[in-house]
Amino acid sequence: MFMPTPFYHLSLAQEILVHPELPSSVRQWLLDNRCDFFLGKTAPDVQTISGQDRASTHFFKLPLGDQPPAWETFLRKHPDLSNPIQLSPGHAAFIAGYLCHLQADVYWIKKIFWPNIAEPKPKWENLKERLYLHNVLRAYLDEQILKNLQEDMDSCLDQVQFINWLPFVEDKYLIEWRNLLSKQLQPNGKSQTAEVFAKRMGVTKDGIERIIQSEDQMEDNIFRHINRQELVKYRELVIFENIQFLSNYFKD
Repeated sequence: MFMPTPFYHLSLAQEILVHPELPSSVRQWLLDNRCDFFLGKTAPDVQTISGQDRASTHFFKLPLGDQPPAWETFLRKHPDLSNPIQLSPGHAAFIAGYLCHLQADVYWIKKIFWPNIAEPKPKWENLKERLYLHNVLRAYLDEQILKNLQEDMDSCLDQVQFINWLPFVEDKYLIEWRNLLSKQLQPNGKSQTAEVFAKRMGVTKDGIERIIQSEDQMEDNIFRHINRQELVKYRELVIFENIQFLSNYFKD
């Protein structure tokens, strides 16, 4: 509950594929296997379906402290996934997306959640309120993002085929996760983000939606505490770090 939503991760993946700094050879690999990359970019959050604790799929614990980067921990624990040449092209793209997700989550905690939500701020000292409005922010970002996700994203995810791509997650859970996302991304589908957050917090979905549908309320409740520019800088940082990671992962 402390990190970007799956839809935010999909928007990052889309942007990475067209970013001018992405090496052409890496771009071609990912474009040829873009659906696998997209699913991988959301896959760590499968723990909401599988019931695993977050550390089992995200490879870090909170607070972050001085523990190694999550993506390095993943590769150390699963060295057979560290060389994309030894994997099928789709599997390699999926794992690349998975590791980029871990980077994005860690940087969100460092740059957005910890300094703005976990730590008290003047005139915003109620932790329960901060946690609630953090979820409102994530639901708001989803509303902005969904307008720009590729129209075929649902069918793209649906076509990904895999067998034992993650040694620590059963395929049945990953299939269920894929289907849950795909359903929301269909032309007549609707994001369940606000509904899921409301259920977790024991509040009404309508209360969340009233805030995210009003720019004035977003400004009064959230953006006077978390400057919009912080979100822009965060996204720029993650795109840069993801591209650096992908360049190294596919370097051979």
